[in-house]
This record gives sequence, structure tokens and C-alpha cells, in this order.
Amino acid sequence: MHICDIIENIKKINLFHPISIVVFGHLIIFVLALPYLGDIGTYSLLKILGVLFIFILGFSLPFIFPVQLNLNKKSSYILFLYISSFILSLTVIYGAYEVSHSLLLSIIYLAFIFVVVELYTKLYNKKLFVDAIFGIGVISFILVILIYGGIPLFDYNIRMSSCSEPLRLISTGALIYAGIENKIYFIISLIILTLFGYKGSILMLFVSYVIYKKASFKHLLIYGFVALILLSVVGEIVLLTSNQHWKIHAIEILCYRAHLDLTIFLKIINSNIHTYGQILFTPNGQNSIGDILYNYHHNLTTTMFGTSYLDFGYFGVLIAVVLGLFSKFIYEGDKKLYAIYASILLSYCEVGLNYGIWVIVALLLYINIRLTKYNKE
Repeated sequence: MHICDIIENIKKINLFHPISIVVFGHLIIFVLALPYLGDIGTYSLLKILGVLFIFILGFSLPFIFPVQLNLNKKSSYILFLYISSFILSLTVIYGAYEVSHSLLLSIIYLAFIFVVVELYTKLYNKKLFVDAIFGIGVISFILVILIYGGIPLFDYNIRMSSCSEPLRLISTGALIYAGIENKIYFIISLIILTLFGYKGSILMLFVSYVIYKKASFKHLLIYGFVALILLSVVGEIVLLTSNQHWKIHAIEILCYRAHLDLTIFLKIINSNIHTYGQILFTPNGQNSIGDILYNYHHNLTTTMFGTSYLDFGYFGVLIAVVLGLFSKFIYEGDKKLYAIYASILLSYCEVGLNYGIWVIVALLLYINIRLTKYNKE
């Protein structure tokens, strides 16, 4: 088969489908890790591939079988609305309570989310709403600079201090949402997210944009090349402004990181340790992975299903099936929300599933159901 035939076959694949996103995300990890795969060994590599195949197959099952979210009937709509609101309430209150240890604050936080969702469902089709979201993103970025006294990309201490800054998170979310609307917003958002210095945010913007715009295979390659160059430049700048001293450049660090992800996943498979939901169903549970595996307190990335396997072994495939079911419903809903979700799904291919994914899917499922009612009115 000639290279042209291979390219034509790739073009026929729905590259923006959730299954494609998950497969492509893992494929990237293996490609980046190529220089180090010899250190893992053939047998261990086959073991990793075998476990991943089983979990990805589990994720794919809801798409293979005809499972539909039918909201055409009023009774069905009300039932799914109650179910989705209950799941969202449960995940948000539990997560917020575990972090704040205040039931009152958790309820206020949940109420705030429901208010924002209601406003969103009524205004999301209006251009002024997108303009307002974009303005919030820009203003939040300016406030971060004023508060911390500098640009995060060029000051490592500011970058680390603003990591959990609510204004940074608000700015990032707003710019990604508004940035996929048009090229001008995309370029400005890309510049600001680059100045924040967080590669994950830049990648999310690129992925969301190409999916929402349904970019052709040619444009997908172009955007991918530009993203790789930009991420490498940002990585180099971050290293130069930090106290870290590496003898390898930014792209080599990406390769080493991918190799580390696979090594940690292999460690999980060989450990025969099961944490029974400690990682997936506990807010910040991923922070204990280092303690569990290496007696070293650090948040380690495991590839997408590493945490599921650590919690439940092969029974963790059921987690993959549930995630696939949620992903199917989100994929069949609002295309803009799915574009953003796909970028998050891609990032989880490297990071590993955690409690946050349940909050995200519950929120997006609820919003999609609310949008369905709004569109019929």
C-alpha cells in the first residue's frame, strides 16, 4: 500500500469521534516514547498494549451498541433532567465538601453552577454572550498580571504561584470557549494562553478549535505542526526561567515524559495493588499515586486508564464503559461543548482519569439536556 493510499484511508476516519480521540491520544504517547521503548522491553510493552486494548474496547462498547438518549417525549426529558441534575449535584457537593469541609459552601457552589447553566442555556446562541465571555477572559488575564506583578511565562515563580489562581482558571476557560468561535478570538486567546505558560491550555485551545471548525486532514496537520512548535518554544522558555537543569531540550523532555507515563502504567499492572475507588472517586485522589507506588508524595500521570486499573484491576473496564456512555451522549449533543470536551478527553489520555472527569461529564450532560429543552421552546 502506497503512502497516498494510507493518507486517503485516514481521511475517511472520523478523527473527531471520542474513540478516535482516545486512540489517537494513546498513539501520541507511544510515538513520543519511541526513543525509550527499548528500556521497557518487548514483553512489558505487549502487556501494556494488551491492557490498553481491553480498556479502550470497553470505552468503545456504548458506541457499538445502539444506546440512545431519547429526549423527544416530555416524560423522558423530565426523567433524564432529574437524573442528570442528581448526578451533577452529588458529584459537585461531595467534591466541594471534601475540599472545603463546609456543607454550606458546597451548596452555595452548586447553586452558583445551576444559575450559570441557566444563563448559559438562554444566552449561548447570542454573539454578545461570546463577546462577553471573551472580555472576561482578557480582563482576568490582565488582573493576574497586575496582582502577581508580571507575566507567568517569563517568571517561573509567578507561573507556579498562579497555578491554582481562580482568575487564571476563569481566564483559561473563557478564552478557550470564545477562542473557538472565530480566527481573531482564536489568535488573541492563543497569545494570552501562551503568556500564561501552561502547555495543556494551549493544546486544549488547538484541539477544541480544529474539532469545532471540523478542520480538514490537511489543516489538521498544519495546526498540529504549529502546536508542536509552539509547545516546544513554551517548554524551553519555562525551563530557562525555572530552577530546573535538564541536559535535554523540550521535545526530548516530552519523549521522556511519555516514557515515564508508560513506565508508571506498567508499574500499576505489575503491582497487583487495588485501591478500590481511592483514586477515581476521591477529590485529589490522584495525589496519592506516588505514595502508593513509590512511597513518594507526588501526583503521577498514568495514561488514561492507569487509575482505573489501580483502583479495580480488570474490573476497571466497567469505568471505561461508563465513561464511554457519557462520552457518547456528550458527542451527540451540542457540538461546541463536545469540541471542548474532546480536548479534555485528549488531555486525560496522558494524565489519567480522576474525580474531576465525573464532574465534567455530569455538568456537560446536564447542560446538553437543558439546551435540548431550550431549543424546542
